[in-house]
Amino acid sequence: MSSLFKKLFVLAVLLACSLSASAYDFMVDSIYYNIIGEGKVEVTRHDSIKYKGEVIIPSSVVQDGVTYQVTRIGNNAFYKCTEMSLIDIPEGVTSLGNSCLSNCTLLEDIELPNSLVDIEGYAFSYCNFTYLHIPRNVASIHHFALIYCYKLRNITCSSLNQHFKAVDGILYSKDMSMLVAYPYDYPSTSYAIPEGVTSIYNWCFYNNKKLTEVTFPESLTWIGLRAFSNCSNIESFDIPDGVYHIGVTAFGMCDNLVDIHLPASLDSLQNATFYACPKLTDITIPRNVKYIGDRAFYEAVNLKNVTFEEGSCLNEFGLMAFYRCTSLESFDMPDNVTLMGDNDFDHCTSLKSIHLSRNLTNVGRFCFYGCSSLTELDIPGTTTFIDNGALYACTSLKTLKIGDKDAPAGTTYIENDAVASCDALVRMELGANIDTLANYAFDEFSGVKVIISWATIPPKMGQWSAFYPAPANLRAVLYVPRVALDAYQNTQHWQDFKTIVPIEDVSDVNGDGATSIADVTALIDILLGEETDRLVFCDVNLDGSVSIADVTALIDRLLGAE
Repeated sequence: MSSLFKKLFVLAVLLACSLSASAYDFMVDSIYYNIIGEGKVEVTRHDSIKYKGEVIIPSSVVQDGVTYQVTRIGNNAFYKCTEMSLIDIPEGVTSLGNSCLSNCTLLEDIELPNSLVDIEGYAFSYCNFTYLHIPRNVASIHHFALIYCYKLRNITCSSLNQHFKAVDGILYSKDMSMLVAYPYDYPSTSYAIPEGVTSIYNWCFYNNKKLTEVTFPESLTWIGLRAFSNCSNIESFDIPDGVYHIGVTAFGMCDNLVDIHLPASLDSLQNATFYACPKLTDITIPRNVKYIGDRAFYEAVNLKNVTFEEGSCLNEFGLMAFYRCTSLESFDMPDNVTLMGDNDFDHCTSLKSIHLSRNLTNVGRFCFYGCSSLTELDIPGTTTFIDNGALYACTSLKTLKIGDKDAPAGTTYIENDAVASCDALVRMELGANIDTLANYAFDEFSGVKVIISWATIPPKMGQWSAFYPAPANLRAVLYVPRVALDAYQNTQHWQDFKTIVPIEDVSDVNGDGATSIADVTALIDILLGEETDRLVFCDVNLDGSVSIADVTALIDRLLGAE
């Protein structure tokens, strides 16, 4: 070991020791302190020692001849002190730090000093007291402060407090406009929020297992994040018109939620709004909702019907919006939508049909992964990017249309494995907008019989073919515009298709250069078993097979129906 390495190693060890020892500045009477300002200290923890029994904190301590005022209980100071049965917090303490009394499971009672101003996150989480009094100077209470206080039944508040007010054991803002905290063990199964309340604080009812019904006031406009998350015994919510904001995961993991009315005033569904709501079957999305966030309906496994109000303003989906909605059978996307996120319909195994917005610009990564019941898909010509795995393992997909024959040329890129392991795929149509196909963009779909490419300039491919198996090993017929026939026949990878046919010649069954009643006769002869080497011209409807349906399609064409 070199001398320099030895020095660096020793320095690292010394630094680690100093860091582990820096949890406190000094100790007096078995209580540990950090200096946090001139003449001020906070109570802190010692990594290897936990406070036990009755802990009496003095209002001041003397160290090296200096008197310090105790003004704060530091972050994690008494975290998991499960053998501490009582704590006396002195006047002068203005702040309770994050998780300072969290998991003190023997703590059944606590008295807070009048000097207290701030109660930070998780300050009392998992404590077992049934009653809490908010002193007169408290100005802020973090929304995590009382989380998991499962035995809390009653909250009171000093009448002198300028920020909070308690009514019948429930905590509100002073002006009663915000519902701040609802005790977990409040002795009622239903609650009517008073008229005049405009907002429900973040996490207010989180994980409440007792409530079966909550009634909202007409005055309500704002519901905070996770406000009703994990309220597993509430079956329905009727949210009044006027509510414009519903926070992240507000109703997530409500195990028995069957019905919810969303207000016309709502402008978005935030991330995970209905995350893992297994009994939700129907939802109507109001007209003014412009955005559906990440995981909004993640694993809502019984969600079957999603209805968008007429004139929907929706324009974007976040990631995994309908991930594993395994009962969803059809989906009619509003035509204002331009953006889809990754995995939006991933493993929607019952999804049989979906109408995509005609203004869509992208299809996200693994967007339809494992949609094993999807039989056909039409991706509009406005789409400029189809990401990796977008249609992976769609094992029932038979027909796929990407783009439009009249779309602007050369605008769309299809990523590798965008269409993969679609074993049932028979027919694929590529619009004039297809510009570039990444290596193996179409992977493992050897059953394809018809590929139509409307691009007059063959879409670019990389070093490797976009098709696997390679075109030479596919049974597919490639149909292209007649004006581009030479280009396809002389372009790398495209030229490897065994059969390339001008699409305009389809239905010229007898090869006389025109479509006429004689082609109907020739097609019927083929169906009756007559030999021909022009089968590729007989698939009039381009469905990958020659049948009586092609006779009907040919007659329709002759009669001008097409």
